Amino acid sequence: MSKIRVLPDVLANKIAAGEVVERPASVVKELLENSLDAGAKRIDVEVEAGGRRLIRVTDDGEGMTRDDAILAFERHATSKIKAVEDLEAIATLGFRGEALPSIAAVSKVTLLTKTSTDLEGTEVQIEGGRMLNVKDAAWPGGTEVTIKDIFFNVPARKKFLKAEATEMFHISNMVTHYALANPQIGFSLIHNGREMVRVSPVETLRERAYQLFGSDFFNSIVELSGQSGEVRVSGFISKPQSARTTRDAQYFFVNRRFIRDRLISRAVSDAYTTVLPSGMYPSAIIFLEVPLTTVDVNAHPAKTEVRFHKPTIVRDAVFNAIRDTLAEKKPVASFPAKASVQTERNAIDSPPSRIASSGAFRLQQPPPPLRTGQQRPLNLTVKAEELSETFRLASALKSQIEDSKPDALSPFEAQQAPTSTIQIAEESFQLDQPEIHQGATECPSSLEVFDGSIDTDFPSLLPQNIKPLGQLHDSFIIAVDNDSLLLIDQHAAHERVLFEYFRNQRLQKQVDVQQVLIPETIDLTPGQAAAFEAVQPEIEASGFEIMRLSGRTIAIKAVPAGVQTSEARALLRELLEVVERERRNFSLDRIREGIAASIACRAAIKVNMPLTHEKMGWLIDELLRTTCPTNCPHGRPTVLRFTMREIRKSFGRI
Repeated sequence: MSKIRVLPDVLANKIAAGEVVERPASVVKELLENSLDAGAKRIDVEVEAGGRRLIRVTDDGEGMTRDDAILAFERHATSKIKAVEDLEAIATLGFRGEALPSIAAVSKVTLLTKTSTDLEGTEVQIEGGRMLNVKDAAWPGGTEVTIKDIFFNVPARKKFLKAEATEMFHISNMVTHYALANPQIGFSLIHNGREMVRVSPVETLRERAYQLFGSDFFNSIVELSGQSGEVRVSGFISKPQSARTTRDAQYFFVNRRFIRDRLISRAVSDAYTTVLPSGMYPSAIIFLEVPLTTVDVNAHPAKTEVRFHKPTIVRDAVFNAIRDTLAEKKPVASFPAKASVQTERNAIDSPPSRIASSGAFRLQQPPPPLRTGQQRPLNLTVKAEELSETFRLASALKSQIEDSKPDALSPFEAQQAPTSTIQIAEESFQLDQPEIHQGATECPSSLEVFDGSIDTDFPSLLPQNIKPLGQLHDSFIIAVDNDSLLLIDQHAAHERVLFEYFRNQRLQKQVDVQQVLIPETIDLTPGQAAAFEAVQPEIEASGFEIMRLSGRTIAIKAVPAGVQTSEARALLRELLEVVERERRNFSLDRIREGIAASIACRAAIKVNMPLTHEKMGWLIDELLRTTCPTNCPHGRPTVLRFTMREIRKSFGRI
């Protein structure tokens, strides 16, 4: 008996579906492409449970006859190509005839369709690849495809689906891509009965970008245009000051086809090399128009990767277009005026519940935990004259402090704004585990919080009798104990103090909130709307009161006590961008601590801020009361310690 056998069609279709249908977003992509190829002017997408339970795509395209509707579910049945030569110049988004049979093999499908010339529509029902029913149906025109219970008959695939929020991120991202590529077509996306995207047809890409991303993004971009030979480049790129820590805001299209391409991505990064620091990436919406015969779109099952016949020419076209645009437009950063010294002083004159914040996360690897009896290594590559200057400054500051009179008020006493306390019920939800991205900004942008687990004897690290002497460049507190000179990062130290305050408030389920006089409205991007839906319970439990308006617009009615209204908008937007970007499994505790760390980082006193002797003493005392005084919430050290032995050795005395 032969060992080789022909697989049954049902099994073969399931195998083929594994290449085409990776997740619910793959289904949405294939159905969107069919609608666009059918000449639709309006496409509506409805999703339930992140696409697990329901995906419905409705369009007003040309529709199908009864015979075509039945034939569309046969493998390799398509109206897009007829001969081998057609593969060399594919102008349609779909062409293989694999999408519908692959989808039908792993789900329950109902198709309703009607052409403009038919008197009646057609309804086709398929379950797990088996045709159940074909009948006449009342239908106005166009096509509607309803997908239920994806992977219901392939449990091995179903268990690899991510959390609902993650799958919804991918679906939202897919709709956003095709809406960008087709501004003349109206799109809508509804998830669990809630509208996430609704854009009407417009004439230009600029108008569509405004519809999808709002005024902030609209004001941060410049128009891109260029041509090298047969390669035409158009679209928009962001100004350097609007850079991000990931490439998530980069959208690439070839002949209006959404693609992911490392060559183009690298060209974008290279073009910004001289204007952006390492690890920062611009936003970009880039359209390439090339002759159909110079690009192979049949290179990947999902058709999201292409092969260029002359990749170097394409790369140079993108690079030169961006470089020329940056040189011509000369986008200049618009930075707000520096806050007054009094404004900065308010950050430390106020108790933690009055501290303002704007919050930003960046993923930062925490340093390895300390072992018993081990201190964090110090960088002792210090010139003798530098240490001498430090002691001279410390001595001068100490003399000034001793001669000055103490303030009449407590160093952190301030007038409290009216606040209320909310009782918080526990919520339970889950996102997916984040990948770690390195960053180098003042406030790390991440939900990764240093856990503070230090396996060591705390008093041997930071003695309790620390005395402040003064400040170095109004940024670092110079202090001494019985046997050491200490440099304390005032921002990192205050950040640790505030982090534990905000975290403890949330853990005790009593968060002080303050009402906003005039609600702050925010137009969310589709991705941010999906992120908000996922983390709304925890954001509101952390002190925000948020009201949904129409579409993707929300209004902030209350904020955690101490958060300035002007900064609440930026804080919330950055929180959502991080969740949108990372799309991984988070525990509730990590989200909670990430929010506290973000508020603390932006609320903490900044560098270049003078402090009185009393305030320095208060900060040191509060730092010593925390559970992890040696590190800020993101793992950076708060204190550098130079023992007398190390100092003598640096001066050559031992």
